[in-house]
Amino acid sequence: MRAKKTFKNTLWGFVYEAASIACSFILPRLILTSFGSEYNGVTLAITQFLRVIALFQAGIGGVAMAALYKPLAENNVEQISVVVKSTERFLRKVALIFIGFSAILACTYPFLVIDEFGWFFTASLVMIMSISTFAQYFFGQTYLFLLNANQLQKLGSIVDTAKIIASTAISVVMIQMGFGIRAVKLGSAVVFVLAPLFISIYTKKKYKIISTVKNDNSVIRQRWDNFGQQVANFVTLNTGLIILSVFSNVFEVSVYSIYTLVMVGVYGLFAPLNRGVGAAFGNMLAKGESVLIRKNLRIYEQVVFASSAFLFSVASIMTMPFILLYTAGTADVSYHRPVLLHVMIISHMFMCFRLPYQSIVNAAGHFRQTRNPAFIETVVNIIISIAFVSKFGVIGVAVGTLFAYAFRTIWYAVYLSNTIILRSIWLLVKRLLLCFGCLLLTVSISAFIPLAQSANFYIWALNAAVISVIAFAIVAASEWIFYRDDLMSLLKMARGVLKKKPQGAA
Repeated sequence: MRAKKTFKNTLWGFVYEAASIACSFILPRLILTSFGSEYNGVTLAITQFLRVIALFQAGIGGVAMAALYKPLAENNVEQISVVVKSTERFLRKVALIFIGFSAILACTYPFLVIDEFGWFFTASLVMIMSISTFAQYFFGQTYLFLLNANQLQKLGSIVDTAKIIASTAISVVMIQMGFGIRAVKLGSAVVFVLAPLFISIYTKKKYKIISTVKNDNSVIRQRWDNFGQQVANFVTLNTGLIILSVFSNVFEVSVYSIYTLVMVGVYGLFAPLNRGVGAAFGNMLAKGESVLIRKNLRIYEQVVFASSAFLFSVASIMTMPFILLYTAGTADVSYHRPVLLHVMIISHMFMCFRLPYQSIVNAAGHFRQTRNPAFIETVVNIIISIAFVSKFGVIGVAVGTLFAYAFRTIWYAVYLSNTIILRSIWLLVKRLLLCFGCLLLTVSISAFIPLAQSANFYIWALNAAVISVIAFAIVAASEWIFYRDDLMSLLKMARGVLKKKPQGAA
């Protein structure tokens, strides 16, 4: 049953990510060609600053979900209601904090781009964009946590898919009609208000939440520990754009954001693999199924590392021609940065490698124990990025991110192996060597393949298909040679999931 739910969540997650990736490329491209790189840079910078709201919802979200696994497994409606109501009350307080933060940002950020835009224009753009961000993260967010903890992420994925398609469609139409960037952002904000309201109404009816239960903050007592981690994660994820915004200019911000856009798109393909997996492991932990956890962790590792090797091998070859096509017609800054690409490829691979270990650690509720490494990761990123940005520019901040991601990924694997699941850390080393070996082999072989010049996206897609076949063959052969038993277990599980009555509960 767990495997069946995870499969459905993953499937709908891929649908959402496909829509999200497509829309994330459509809108910036239109902004680039319709308004210019400076508008693309300023809107992306504001978006990054406003995403501070995600710190609060993610900080409480992980703790709330960890607190829900046991009562959901026991069908304890009263305890479920306590966790939900305590979480909802906390988020209402955070909503007031975000309003104040948005006002401060609207007053201060315009001074950083005063040479390109007027103060009132930037300030009003910040306030308009904060509407959609606020609605996206707080209306119904508590009930989305409940659905996720119960392995029903597919509903959230369906709603999010409809939301992002509708929002992008509204923005495209308004740009084509000649509206300014502020009107476009205001028009798309309407969708972000309606979607979470639906989640809230549906979930309250489904779970019969008891509204009269007393608030009990002890059930989410680790919220500040996880919040601290989310603050560190936010700073780490946005250090590049923030440092470039302060020490460089909006053109370099635009360059970095375009490369980040591609990398986030590739990484986004991994997000569905994580949907429902944490909840499944949480359910196993709540029931004390340690043997099953070890078995499924090996399978999860295989999926993540093999997928990383395949996708980033293709990305290392096909990203540069894609970016040159994507930014064609924008002559205000050069987007040809091959060194930046390769550094970002490796850093985002480490970000993907982290998923299996972080999922189980979070499902176990070990937020306090894993707080300090998150702070160290942030400090490493900031120090290296600031030290290198003046001499190496965007490449310098990318190097800082690489060292930070590598450190924390390895730390998560070591912590998991020493506390929750006792096993050798050399299993990770072997996985890393094989993954990077597949990437190098794919790049080396592809160098001898005569590809047509990517004069348009159609030719680019044909070239990408050729490279994909090569990368898939290399990764599949490597997995068969070095991890044959785990591969057979994965295929057996897949066959069970696809049956009308899946075998086993794993």
